[in-house]
Amino acid sequence: MKGVLWNDWKYVSEFDFADNEVTIKDLSVSYRGLEHLQITLGHQKQNMSMELQESSNDIMFIERSAVNSLTEKTFNRALGLHLKSASKDWSVQLGVYGDSTDKNKNPGDEGWGISGRGTYTPINTKSQVLHLGAAVGYRGMEDGKVKLGYETTHMSNLYLTKASPKNVHSNTMGIAELAYMYGPFSVQSEYAHMWLARNDGQSGLNFDAWYVQAAWTLTGESRSYKGSDGEFKRLKPSQEFGFGEGSGWGAVELALRYDESDLNSGDINGGSERAFTLAANWYLNQNIRLMANYRTAFDVDPSEDLVIQGGAVADNVHAFTGRIQLTF
Repeated sequence: MKGVLWNDWKYVSEFDFADNEVTIKDLSVSYRGLEHLQITLGHQKQNMSMELQESSNDIMFIERSAVNSLTEKTFNRALGLHLKSASKDWSVQLGVYGDSTDKNKNPGDEGWGISGRGTYTPINTKSQVLHLGAAVGYRGMEDGKVKLGYETTHMSNLYLTKASPKNVHSNTMGIAELAYMYGPFSVQSEYAHMWLARNDGQSGLNFDAWYVQAAWTLTGESRSYKGSDGEFKRLKPSQEFGFGEGSGWGAVELALRYDESDLNSGDINGGSERAFTLAANWYLNQNIRLMANYRTAFDVDPSEDLVIQGGAVADNVHAFTGRIQLTF
């Protein structure tokens, strides 16, 4: 649920019932009475990564990219104070955060963190967008534990890359973003680099991941973009699917993504992988979407934690996924 109280106060309440669990997603209150500043207090997303900021209801792939192997476990949602200033073509965000309420995904005491993200859109029309963005974050790790990795598909429990460094003092991450849209065509890319400082004189660790993706809407629609958030929103078909007068075929979208991640550094062998993902999406209307993905991972250097029957090493891993999505 979300809404506005007394003109200047916005609230958001979002809970997740997936995986036979109940978890808090967004639970926050924002004050919007100042002309150039919005203040938000509560459980919310931290200011890291265009892809992580975008809702899973809106992204064109069923699973997020390999960049998620670094961002999701360390800079996703947490309790904190968030400041934002924005206009139609730019946004600046800064936040200070504590722990996450989801101890299943983020066990232990995660300490505190600070992160900032800035975006600028020199070209911003309904049919053409050029997006530039950057983010940087820092987290002090009080329990010294970090969990990283990429699950091939949700609920598969198969992690080709997985790392659990211990004795970590702090986590610093930098991200660069670039996206361009022209009519029904769009390209989007991000690069993320993580620096982990460790205690007791142990050498630091460096991990990185990146992706580039391209999409084409066969039915001619352009993606929706919001410059004040610095992110793409849900694709909306120009005609809804149906057989009555004025109906059409909805919107059909094809997308291709290439991504890489490397979780090998120092004494940590978390593995590395490269992957291609092909997506076909059919938007019947603004609320119903059918999705089909094929992902192939190759040049896989599996992590030390990955045990494969018979001692074999996976070189090519293929995954087919589908989704019927209702959003409201």
